[in-house]
Parts: sequence; C-alpha cells; structure tokens
Amino acid sequence: MFLLSVVVACSADDTTEAGASENGEGDTEGHKIAFFSAGASNNYLITGIEHAEVVAEEYGMDIDVFDGQFDPLHQLNQIQNAIATEEYDGFVVEAVDGNQVCDILTNDAVDQGIAISAINIELCGVEDTAAEGTLTFVGGQGVAAYQEILQSIFKEVPDGGKMVAIGGPATGTPYLNFEKALEIEMPKKPEWELVGLHSTDYTANKAYQVAQNVLQANSDLDVIFSNYSGMTSGIVEAAESMGRDDVKIFDFGGDEWAFNAVEEGKIQQTAVMLPKEEVERGIEALHLHFNGEDVPEFYDLLDEDILPGTIHVNKENIDEFREKGLPEY
Repeated sequence: MFLLSVVVACSADDTTEAGASENGEGDTEGHKIAFFSAGASNNYLITGIEHAEVVAEEYGMDIDVFDGQFDPLHQLNQIQNAIATEEYDGFVVEAVDGNQVCDILTNDAVDQGIAISAINIELCGVEDTAAEGTLTFVGGQGVAAYQEILQSIFKEVPDGGKMVAIGGPATGTPYLNFEKALEIEMPKKPEWELVGLHSTDYTANKAYQVAQNVLQANSDLDVIFSNYSGMTSGIVEAAESMGRDDVKIFDFGGDEWAFNAVEEGKIQQTAVMLPKEEVERGIEALHLHFNGEDVPEFYDLLDEDILPGTIHVNKENIDEFREKGLPEY
C-alpha cells in the first residue's frame, strides 16, 4: 500500500470529549478517513489532495491520502488493505475505474461500517447519484457536462466541420462520459463530422504526439477538443509547431494556463473544473453523516455558487471568473 501523505491530525487541545465537537453539535472530531485519489501526477489532482488535507483538518478528522497512480488494480489493493486495517470510519473515493471498485466499496466497506463518498468518477455504472449503500456522488464531469461543452462548440463554430477529440485513459469515466455525449449530440448536427476520439495518459507530451499525428492526417481539420488543460498545452504546442492556426482548440479543465491561453487567443474557450469543491463536498458528506444529518445523494459541481452562472470561459466573460477567484489551480 502506497501512502501518499502523512496523517493530518487534530490536537487534543482542539477537542472536548472524545467523539464530541466543542459546540456539542456532533462527533466529526476524532474520526479517521481515507482519500483515494485517482492519481497525483497533475495539478488538478495535487490541488484536490492538498485541499482535502485542509478540509479534513478543519473538520477535526484524521486523513490518509492514497495515490491510485491511474492503475485500477493498484487502487483496488489500496482499498482492500485500508479495509483490512479496520482503522477508517469513512472513505472519499476518486475511482480510477468505478466498476473495478464497485463491489468492494458497496459491500465489503459498507458492511464494515465505513461511510463512502464518491467524487468525480461514478461507482457501479450509476449516473449522477450515489451507488447503493454509499452516501453521495460529487460530480461535474458527467455526460450532461460534456453535452453542454459540445453544444457550446457547435455554437462557437456554427458552420460545422471536422472535429477530433482527445481524452484521458479509455477506461476512465470522463472518457466514457464524453464518448456517450458524442453519441447523443453528434447525430443532431449533420454538418459536423467526428474524425477521431483518442485516449492519452493526460500528459502534455502524449497529447503533443497524438495532436501531431492528427494534424498530419487531417489537413482540413476544424476543431480539436481536449479533455484536460494539462493535455491542451501539448496540443497547442503541436498546432503552433506545424503552423496550424486554422484549427480551433477547445479545452475542459480551466486551469491558470488555460485562462491565459484564452486571453492570448491560443484556445477558443475552456470549461472550468473545481477540484477544491469536489473534495470539499466529499468530505462534507462524511461530516454530515457522522453528525447524523441528511446527506445529498448528488452534489452537482455545475451548480456551485463560485461559478458565474456558466462553466464556459471565453474572452468576453473571463473577468467574471477571475472576480470569483477562479481558476482554482
């Protein structure tokens, strides 16, 4: 078992009686939780991990963080080992493969009394709700989000054309959700042709290689959509190196690089992701549960107050996002 971080603990001076908060409202303090991150190899994930530690400390929880390394079997083993320790009261799980860990989380963990919050990646094939036996799902990268992004692309490029999409690992839920959205939206727009859907490891280097091949094979390409800002930088570099300023690039991720790229005209627009709210809602659900309060079965990150009414960032509205303190990473 690879433990990414040390335990964030609340000192004895910060608590009253064991299992009771200072104001007597509940028993969050003293609980130990684990956060199973899908990985720790990019800014989005690192931001989420760092914020999880901050939020857990604010709630008076101890937290261990595990790096899933984008390896479904590795993460499954981490969860198995964590259950076997009998140390944890709750898990926040960002699954590498939501089906791979379905049974162990909804049966083994729940049977042991461990409360489960799923974030980012749905468990057991459900959509926009908690899997049976778990507390909640926190999501903002579901099929509906990708449909909205596609509709925005169609609006920005009304004449249609040829599009290539570049995503992360093909077994990952974001990739599969985008694939579903394409199957729903593309038939509605006969003026558009999808000439490729490519998987990567979410890195700029891999995306650069894929984009080079795509651009070489498609002299009449109109649009590239990238499913993560950390990849998009490589795609932009590939397009610039080949002199392909005729190709419009759209991004999902909304990090600081993407915001700057929108302002500089390197990409048409980005869509914001919220790694801090994502982990915060997952831990909040455990807090509510430990205090005997109702827990929402679904937290929709697309409805977060920090957003100025949309997730789509372009030159016209970017100042509204910056006024809200975005991007987060």
